[in-house]
Amino acid sequence: MKNIFPIISFVIVLLTSGCEPQQDDALLLPPVPTNVSFSVTPSTTETNVFTFKNTTSETFLYQWDFGNGETAVGEEVQAYFPSKGDYTVTLRAFNDGGFGAGTQLVNVAEDDSQPCAPGSLIEFLSGCDEQGWSLLQDAGAYWVGPDDGSGDTWWSNPADDVATRYCAFDDEWIFNTAGEMIYDTKGDLWAEDYMGFNFECVTDDQLTGGAEAWRSGTHLYQVIEGNPEQLKVIGLGAFMGLPKAVNGSELSGPDPVSSITYDIIDKGQDFDGKYMELEVNMGAGIWRFIYRSN
Repeated sequence: MKNIFPIISFVIVLLTSGCEPQQDDALLLPPVPTNVSFSVTPSTTETNVFTFKNTTSETFLYQWDFGNGETAVGEEVQAYFPSKGDYTVTLRAFNDGGFGAGTQLVNVAEDDSQPCAPGSLIEFLSGCDEQGWSLLQDAGAYWVGPDDGSGDTWWSNPADDVATRYCAFDDEWIFNTAGEMIYDTKGDLWAEDYMGFNFECVTDDQLTGGAEAWRSGTHLYQVIEGNPEQLKVIGLGAFMGLPKAVNGSELSGPDPVSSITYDIIDKGQDFDGKYMELEVNMGAGIWRFIYRSN
């Protein structure tokens, strides 16, 4: 019998020699960001509103904590502080190696009391105390169509949706004179594909990840005088009507925005109470929502 052990030994040497780590190909991660910095600019048109912009180089993701219970994501964001005081604002800036954090103290000199004057939009929304609003319990509470002024309708909810989407039509948005908008889902809400669901009613605790921001919660709001009057809801996940309808786009995934501004195209009072119609241009068309006071 031939001696095969030398051949086997030679093969083993070849295999093992080819498995040595190649140090030249090792992935070298950059150090985490240091000296995280950002600019703070007070608004010249809106009371107690500040713009925050990252100034940290070679970073790509930005998480903000404004020290007032509100957070946001983005390289440049806005925050509203209804009450005077000192707020520690924190930015976490990320690169491939991880994240670093930087803080600044922001002083808000005065309360934004949003006085509840007779006939004001604050009075209309809050009743100079607190007042709840829900979607119109009828056909046409939701409407979407082109922004060309033609009045054409792409889709409008039928009356049957009041029962089919019961978890949307029982939601309540409560406005008070402290500048808060309290969203109450009554435990469940309407969830669509961009939220990770199949156009169905789900409970609050089924919303996970980014979609958690659309659960019941307390946000802030501002009224903006003008023609048209506007309602700005502030805070990650704050919305009216449908979460996906935001300024300039329609969300395609569970990625809530930090504020949405709605045009108030109609409001008034009749035998059934107060009503208002909100509109948001999402770039490719317009969403409208009709609300009734509770």
